[in-house]
Amino acid sequence: MDKRGQLGLIEFRYFMVGLVIGLILALILVFLGSAEIIPVNFCGLVGGGA
Repeated sequence: MDKRGQLGLIEFRYFMVGLVIGLILALILVFLGSAEIIPVNFCGLVGGGA
């Protein structure tokens, strides 16, 4: 069996998992900021504050 290219698939899997976790955490932070639960303002687009 030829195993050349197997490392790329493993790295791609870690990349996809990290991307999904990052997107979920970003959405949670945006929701908490827009609901004014945490005092975070993302570039003035969403979130509470001035």
